[in-house]
Amino acid sequence: MQLEFVRIEEANDLVNQLIEHHPQAIFLTGHDFKVKYFNKSFQNLTESDKGDILGHEFCEIMGCTRRGKVITRDDNFCKRCQMRELLSGSNLSELTLIREFVIRNQVVTKHLHIDTHRVVMNGKKYRLVVIDDRTQKH
Repeated sequence: MQLEFVRIEEANDLVNQLIEHHPQAIFLTGHDFKVKYFNKSFQNLTESDKGDILGHEFCEIMGCTRRGKVITRDDNFCKRCQMRELLSGSNLSELTLIREFVIRNQVVTKHLHIDTHRVVMNGKKYRLVVIDDRTQKH
């Protein structure tokens, strides 16, 4: 089956509805790593209010326990973080991340599988990020 749209608005509405009601957490980030858009599943994953998500970085929203700390001599977290590398548009397009986060003032170990996709809108480059929370499976 092929969908045909009369107006671009119809296609946009469909895409927006698909993303908003997708069971996996989805967010969109720009070159500055800050969240520009997110769906309800992402808000549920982070257990955050809208104002605590928009304009903030993923690790800041999730409360990554490694944020700003030196992990090893070769791994300065915020400068050489796997998540930052993924969002920067490097060769990585997916990542399995097992890390402790502080959610609602409790340290929680999350098992996340993250896929990213390059998106261009109005001539600007973004990363569409899809997160599968596999914590319950472990």
